[in-house]
Amino acid sequence: DPVVPENYYSEEEMEAVETHIREHFGPFSNVFHELVSPDIHVDICVVPPSEERDYCTLVTMGMGARKMAVPGELAEYHLERAEVAVALPPDWRLDAEAMEDERWYWPVRLLKVLARLPIENDTWLGWGHTLGKESPFAETTDLCGAILISPQDAEEGAEVCTLPGGEEVNFYQVIPLYQDELDFKQRRGAEELLVRMEDVSFIVDPDRPSAMDGEEEDEEDGGWVLDNGAWHLESIREKKLPVDELCAYNHMAIYLRWCMERDLMSLEFLERCWDTVEEFNADPAGTDLRPFVRDCLGGQLFSALFDEEGEAFARYYYDPRSEGGPSFPADIDGYARQYFGAERYGSDEFRDEAYLFIPFDEDYYQAMAKVIQRRWDGWEQ
Repeated sequence: DPVVPENYYSEEEMEAVETHIREHFGPFSNVFHELVSPDIHVDICVVPPSEERDYCTLVTMGMGARKMAVPGELAEYHLERAEVAVALPPDWRLDAEAMEDERWYWPVRLLKVLARLPIENDTWLGWGHTLGKESPFAETTDLCGAILISPQDAEEGAEVCTLPGGEEVNFYQVIPLYQDELDFKQRRGAEELLVRMEDVSFIVDPDRPSAMDGEEEDEEDGGWVLDNGAWHLESIREKKLPVDELCAYNHMAIYLRWCMERDLMSLEFLERCWDTVEEFNADPAGTDLRPFVRDCLGGQLFSALFDEEGEAFARYYYDPRSEGGPSFPADIDGYARQYFGAERYGSDEFRDEAYLFIPFDEDYYQAMAKVIQRRWDGWEQ
């Protein structure tokens, strides 16, 4: 018998997944077969509109053949395997000619990208996870990202397919997002975003209004920004300071490291940034978190990064809106004065931005870690 590659479903597994799709998403006869499969073989089942469902559903079949790199502490939830689905309007073109045109093809491409993202990035996808793109999916839409949620308008039990060997394949609905919706999710989390999107259909609409349109950004329930590298970059650029722009994130990386070392991070942060967390845990002093803050956190520290205790401490110590009491930015500034001496600190050399000139090294971190710990002890008391 031919050897079936590890990243392919067996015949029995494929039959179970196909049956699951038919029973929970609808019957289908059309399948977009993948011609080249370098790792996993991802076909896309095309479930046509019906009397019950006035939309077309595309569902991957093959993504779940390969287990994803789910963090060990989540093993009990059996999240290692997944397939994804997207709902399209009934008149969405899926013929061969249309598949050559990105304005029709992009939802198919999105499913293919999602299917291989866990392989290419050695990561995993699950409920509430998002994918962002630097530009819109096509010229005909401003949608540029997606969030995974539970299957919508599907038969009961659609969320999980049990394979013959007992392993589970999780099914997720793909909801395309605008950039402002992605930004909101990053700050506030998936659940709050979905509350905002309550009136948004799960069926793709390239021209739908953003769920953020007309919404004032309230900052209750943990959605506030502690710090933004853009504020410090502006000083570097406007004053033409002779420092690397990465220095804008020095103090932010120090605070983040201190919180990570003390397990004050939210579960969502640990799930989404697991690669960085693992690297950090292996070598905290050797992991430069500044590029991570800049590139992966959008240059910001925001309260949703922290668990309940971490957020409460940040509100006490790092909330830019608070008045009186200890302040992390003030403590950073105080350390700069101590490091350079009062005379040099106030000289024209630093143009009121001495904190940006402090060498980013272990001595700087250890000195500030003692200060933060002292503030923490006072806060706890």
